[in-house]
Amino acid sequence: MSCNFTASFELARNVTFAMFESISDSCPRTYLRPDPGGAKLPWLFALLLLFFHLPTCVLRAVKWESAQYLALGLAILGVALTVQAFVSTAAAAAEVLVWMPLTLVLDVGAMLQMVILIIEKHDKRIIRRGRNEDEGMFAGGGNRSDRVADSMTDFEMQVPRYVAADPRRAPVDFGHYPGALQYAFVALTSAILFLLLLVLQIYGLYAAVSGQHVKDLRVNWCSPAFRDFAVAVTTGNCEKYEIIPSSSNGIGCISLPGHQQRDWLVGTITVLSIALGCEVLDTILMLCTNSGSKFRGVKAQRPWLTMYGGVIVLVILVAFGVFNANHLPKEVTEAVWIYRKEESRALGRVCRGQLSPGGLRGMIIGYMDGLFESWKSAYQGV
Repeated sequence: MSCNFTASFELARNVTFAMFESISDSCPRTYLRPDPGGAKLPWLFALLLLFFHLPTCVLRAVKWESAQYLALGLAILGVALTVQAFVSTAAAAAEVLVWMPLTLVLDVGAMLQMVILIIEKHDKRIIRRGRNEDEGMFAGGGNRSDRVADSMTDFEMQVPRYVAADPRRAPVDFGHYPGALQYAFVALTSAILFLLLLVLQIYGLYAAVSGQHVKDLRVNWCSPAFRDFAVAVTTGNCEKYEIIPSSSNGIGCISLPGHQQRDWLVGTITVLSIALGCEVLDTILMLCTNSGSKFRGVKAQRPWLTMYGGVIVLVILVAFGVFNANHLPKEVTEAVWIYRKEESRALGRVCRGQLSPGGLRGMIIGYMDGLFESWKSAYQGV
């Protein structure tokens, strides 16, 4: 090690450099991964979301009715995971990678589309049928009345019938509209999910803005090498970190500055602000057009901004997920020196170790442990 630490240099509380042997051994190569709450959505999970959302977007653009239940399922999943993340992390700034609601953009657009198109389609069908029946009732004069009278029984002739002057206010016989109740249920569910998704996005934006005011943001990174009487770690940059316990068994951790978390707080504010703006514009676009409106041969009554924007967000999450899984934090070098102090030995031991990135497995552990932290023993099994 090229760092010229003095004998009185303090590695940990009441532990100085002079308490260790001057010769270092070699430690087995191992990994470094984030502690619960310090990892974002793993790239594999983001890729799966992308694979499900892409065909849904295509169906929504071409034949939206075919994608109703898939879109509803994805929206329910998004709401459930986001609520769970907020509950487990309490929207803490240090755990922004777990709770940032960036994947909800596509779900908001899908719910908005289904509500508007279902209401437009079935409301027009009911009005159109009412008008046709009203016109047919009076267009033929006595002829139609005679035909109706001939087909009615004596009992039916005695029962008064109500014909509304305004067909839009006439009682609706849902038997004339196959699937009307089904579409009503889908529209109601979509409207509720749309509101929930908006609330989660706005709350996420508020939490990200509040998180920017947190000073000295720090995140724990852990490794199996940081155990067995280990008290401190120094890096190839001569940075020193005291080893602290982990919330997971069998590993120790070091506390690093939360630069990545700070960047993602800014990213969350930026993305959610743009997303909310796109959702407003999509709403205006869909309300100002109809099912027959087209632009250069493409149906205009679609939430195009949120569809394209949501896909771009997922692609970015996949790219950053792959990068983070294969790189160490910038504060830590691959070569580190681990200081172990046993009470039975006069001098502590020093070993030179090699750290590797946590990979996909490390990201999954860090993310899932943070996501389900509120489940306690039900998740951890202890």
